[in-house]
Amino acid sequence: MRQITPYPSLSRVFRHSIKAALGGLLLLSLSGCLLMSPFWNQQFSNHTNVIPLQSFTTDASLPVKFQCAQAAHFGLYPSEPEAVWVTIANVNPTTPGLLDPLSNLVYGAGINTALPASCWRQDPANSVWYAAVRATQGSGASLQEYQTFNKAGLECLGRENGKATSWFGWIGKNCAATYSGSSTTVRYVIVWAPV
Repeated sequence: MRQITPYPSLSRVFRHSIKAALGGLLLLSLSGCLLMSPFWNQQFSNHTNVIPLQSFTTDASLPVKFQCAQAAHFGLYPSEPEAVWVTIANVNPTTPGLLDPLSNLVYGAGINTALPASCWRQDPANSVWYAAVRATQGSGASLQEYQTFNKAGLECLGRENGKATSWFGWIGKNCAATYSGSSTTVRYVIVWAPV
């Protein structure tokens, strides 16, 4: 005769607890904090427009630093080692955080603002304005560089999080932006405007 219990088995509860804890550790170990807006190659009608900057983090104790730099359609200008990052804002994550069905917690940090003029570069090849945007948190050895996405990556993020019913469902699913032919993630996004 099969025994029926009215409560979830302890092993099932334990498995879910371990899974949630490992998901949180994996998120931190992969620098899983993410910049959702803007996304790679996002177009704005004018380079002087206010744009939304939105990120999510597992750490509400430190502000998120949004920065920008000059760019071209292919990446930073000049290249990454010489790029000059300008601080746009330091934004404290909102509390309380957002819970998923597995009790994982994330915090949002965002602002609507125009990028400083010094971050935009008009590419002489096509007269289009380009800028790079990134988000970081902390400094020195504890610096967290945020994952970034293109439009397809955001669709992947939503789909995988939905399937897993977890903020961390996207981890390991190749949603984040990477350099071509590489598994190395790109820690900034390029945005553009025709005027």
